[in-house]
Amino acid sequence: MLVLKTCRIPICQLTERCRLNPNTLSLERCTLPRPNTPDSPLPYSQGGNLQDFRLACFQFQLRLHGSLELPPYKGASFHGALGLALAKIGTRFRDFFYQPTPPAHWQALHQKPPKPYILIPPLDEQTHYQAGDTLDLSLVLYGPAIDYLLIIFAALEHLGEYMGLGKQRGHFCVERINQISPYGVRSLYQNNRWVGQSQALHVAQFFAAPSAVAQLRLKHTTRLRLKTANDLLRTAPPFGLLMHRLLGRINSLATLYGSGIVITPEEKQHLLALADTVTIEHSSLEWHDWQRYSQRSQSTMSFGGLLGETVYTGELGPFVPWLALGQWVGVGGKTSFGLGLYELAGLTADVAPQAGPNNPPGIYL
Repeated sequence: MLVLKTCRIPICQLTERCRLNPNTLSLERCTLPRPNTPDSPLPYSQGGNLQDFRLACFQFQLRLHGSLELPPYKGASFHGALGLALAKIGTRFRDFFYQPTPPAHWQALHQKPPKPYILIPPLDEQTHYQAGDTLDLSLVLYGPAIDYLLIIFAALEHLGEYMGLGKQRGHFCVERINQISPYGVRSLYQNNRWVGQSQALHVAQFFAAPSAVAQLRLKHTTRLRLKTANDLLRTAPPFGLLMHRLLGRINSLATLYGSGIVITPEEKQHLLALADTVTIEHSSLEWHDWQRYSQRSQSTMSFGGLLGETVYTGELGPFVPWLALGQWVGVGGKTSFGLGLYELAGLTADVAPQAGPNNPPGIYL
């Protein structure tokens, strides 16, 4: 068992807040069990490990104790601060989330493995906050990362109480934790105690029988960074390219954090051939630049990307489940900073589940 040796949070406080055994990091009294496996409709795709790849989205409501100033896009601020806080809890936790060890064949190809999470910062462009204001930070965790919820909680508590956020080192506490799903919102933690149980989503839950869909709209809520021929795309991506990148990312995540690919090469080839027949009806995508200074590399990094909406037309029914799932994994580069997020829109209500982490149904489970 792991012992909290590097965490600066007083052990008595961490025990009270997280219901942790201070010597073992194991849960007591308010145990959050491993997510159950709910009954799921049979997917029409049978070739992959749909049922074995699970994810969960946790929303942390942060209550500010003082004034705070953040940039209009807050993904980099939270990404950097959370990494430092995780290192205080234990470097193994920071490395698990920020520097995952790739399998041998990934190393041979000099490929970086996808991280076991995406970060969803507050998406408004507010920059000045006062004491009493709240910020909602969400993380989607994949596979074994789901079981690290309490580590994330402890890191955020440490960040808010001892380290502070932003240039002013604004302090905060974690006031509430919700779990977000396409089916609604589940309250897990409030008033300094655990009140609910987490339950993971399984990829198979996105795959009901396909519906006939002739048109859909993708609203890119954070910058989309897609490369073609080693150059960043600055116009609306062809649907085939978008699906190629999305399916590749989903398979990579499922391979590393599930039990293997969720779409076979044959199924993927068939879908991509169909994707090439889909056309762009309209697009308002525009390039928005964004630069951030990296303390680690001591250099300025450009994270620009595309923002706006694109309407696609064609035989889209087979793609809806993958696009619905894509709202929970992101697409393109820098997803751990919160980039590459989108919302699926323009569908009838009977095509479900279609809600994403930023637009869940207003239902409390």
